[in-house]
Amino acid sequence: MKNYKIPMVPGPVRVTPVAYRSLTSDFGAGYCEDEFFELYQTVGKKLGILLGTQSEVIIQSGEAMSILWGAIKSCVLPGEKVLAISTGFFGEGFADMARAIHADAQLVEFGYDETVHDLDRIESAIKTYQPKVITIVHCETPSGTLNPISEVGQLKKKYNVPIMIVDAVASVACTEIEGDKWNADIVMGGSQKGLSLPPTIGFCSVSEQAWDIIRKVDYAGYEAFWSYHNIPQKHDHPNTPDWPGIAALNDVLDDLMINEGLSNVFARHQVVAEFVRKSLTEIGYRLFPKPEAIQSPSVTAVYVPADRTFEAFDQQVRTYGMGIGGSYGKIAGKVFRLGHMGTQATMTNARSAIDVLQQVI
Repeated sequence: MKNYKIPMVPGPVRVTPVAYRSLTSDFGAGYCEDEFFELYQTVGKKLGILLGTQSEVIIQSGEAMSILWGAIKSCVLPGEKVLAISTGFFGEGFADMARAIHADAQLVEFGYDETVHDLDRIESAIKTYQPKVITIVHCETPSGTLNPISEVGQLKKKYNVPIMIVDAVASVACTEIEGDKWNADIVMGGSQKGLSLPPTIGFCSVSEQAWDIIRKVDYAGYEAFWSYHNIPQKHDHPNTPDWPGIAALNDVLDDLMINEGLSNVFARHQVVAEFVRKSLTEIGYRLFPKPEAIQSPSVTAVYVPADRTFEAFDQQVRTYGMGIGGSYGKIAGKVFRLGHMGTQATMTNARSAIDVLQQVI
C-alpha cells in the first residue's frame, strides 16, 4: 500500500500537515545563506529542550541510523571498549556497530521482553570492563519497551566512564527526555517517529566532554560529528543541508511546544498507549513485554496469534487498509507492533486499529 487508511507502523509515521508548507517551499542553498544558519541555531536550541540538555545539538541529513553510526565512529577508535546495555534488537546493534569498526564490545543483556533492572550486574560490568563508551536504547521499538536511563547514568558518573550514548529515536517527542539529568553525553533522535516528518533528518546532543573525545578521534566520514561543531558560528556546513526539512522541523517543534504544549503531548501518547494495551488484552491478544517491564508510550509489541504466521496476519490486517510493523532479531515473525506515536497517537486512530484487530483475531 502506498498509503495507510489506518497508519500504525512504528515509523515512519504519517507526515503532519503542519510540515507541508515548508516541505514544499522553494528554499535557496542553505550553505550560502545567513537565514539558514540562523534557523539551524534556532532549531538546535528547541531540540535541546526536547532532549533535556544545555549541550550543543547537531542536525544531519539522513535517516536516524546515520546519526547512530556517526556517534560510534566519531567517539570510538579500533580496540577501544564499548559496553552495550541491551534489552533488544537495537541494544544489540550498538555492539555490532562497534565491532564493525574493530572496537571491542561487550554486552550486558536482558531479555527482549524485559527492561533494565539488575543494576548490580551493570555496575559489575562497568567496574570489570572499564569501557570508554556505554550505549543504551531508551525506547526499544521491536519490543515495545522503555528503559530507565537515570540509574545507568549515575553509574556512568560514579565510575567516570567518558561517554554515554542514548538512542532516543523512538521516544523523542513521545515522552520526557532528560539528557543532562541522565548524565548522557550524546542523546540521539530522528525526524520520522514522534516528530511526524519524513525520514530525512537525524540529530543529537553532544556534551563538551564528548566534543573533546570527538576531536581526538578525528573521524572524517560523511556522518562525522566534528564537522558539525559550532556550525552557526562558523557559517560553514559540511554538505548540502536540508533547508526545507529543517524548516519543517522548526514548524513541528513550535506546534508541539507552543500550540499543544509538551506536557500535553506526552500525556496524549500515554493515554493512547494505555487504551491500546487495555483493549488488546480485552479482545484476546497477548502483550509481548513481561508484566514487570516498562512499556513504551510510543509503541506496543504484541504476540502474533498462534494459529498463523506474521505474514498471513499482516495480509489480513492490510485488507482493512491498516499498516502494522513486524519485529526483528530473536522475535522476528513472533511479534507485531503498533506505532502510536506522533500524528498516529490519537484516540480516533487507536479505536480504528482496535476495531480491525478485533475483526482479524
